[in-house]
Amino acid sequence: MTSTIGLLHPGQMGAAVAAQLRSNGCRVLWCPDGRSDTSMRRAEEAGLEPRSLAELVETSEVVLSLVPPAQAEAAADAVQREGFDGVYVEANAIRPGRVEAIASKLPHSQVVDACVIGPPPVDRTPAVPTRFFASGPEDLLSRIGDSFADTAVEFHALGPQVGRASGLKMAQSTVQKGSRMLAALGHALAADYGVGEALTDSVEGWAHPASDPAKLPALAGRAWRWEPEMRDTAQALDESGLPPGAITAIADALKAWEPFKDRTDIDLHDILAALHNLEFDSDQETP
Repeated sequence: MTSTIGLLHPGQMGAAVAAQLRSNGCRVLWCPDGRSDTSMRRAEEAGLEPRSLAELVETSEVVLSLVPPAQAEAAADAVQREGFDGVYVEANAIRPGRVEAIASKLPHSQVVDACVIGPPPVDRTPAVPTRFFASGPEDLLSRIGDSFADTAVEFHALGPQVGRASGLKMAQSTVQKGSRMLAALGHALAADYGVGEALTDSVEGWAHPASDPAKLPALAGRAWRWEPEMRDTAQALDESGLPPGAITAIADALKAWEPFKDRTDIDLHDILAALHNLEFDSDQETP
């Protein structure tokens, strides 16, 4: 088991995962430099210890990166500049090629490819579990798994091959986020014809996002995180010889919800109306 872990950075998921690690006896450090008041509050509530980045890198046996996907490389670069030579757990929602590139930036570290699937862990018996998947050297997976033992996070080892965990996350994003955006577009079209309730009724009882449109506004508040993840997913599909166009279009649609970033007071009508104001850019590059 790992005794001291450095967290980059305490977002909703990161802070919740860190709290579970602390409940299992781990010491968790974080760097407050440049972070928001909201991050500072989350870190304090989770019991994280503030340190400079240099102190975090020097003290931590493991650095766990859980940042917005677009910031994954910058986070690794910052740790590399401080001379980190421990275990770097790349747990962001990014494609395998980016994980491999990040590993090359950290030649003195052992890099574990990881991903988190599920909601932030707060309950030991949740309706939807939080699963932490990882691939890398067996001894490192064993250490990380022990750190999550008897917590609300289910740890799953995927074997030694870097790319398995990040590949799983891209596949899961295709299924989960793709289906929800298609549901939103379907409800936007139904609303144009005044048949939104009829659409909901038609899929009532299905295990499908369209059956409960009241949940869609909450997704709009998270769209700013989903959009770069879906662009990465599209590139992962392309690199595997699979058609990326549908997922690229979904990423374009998510841009319509940028004005709703982190809001909780969103109306269904507003987010469906926003989908009509898209300007598609088929040439937009992925990170």
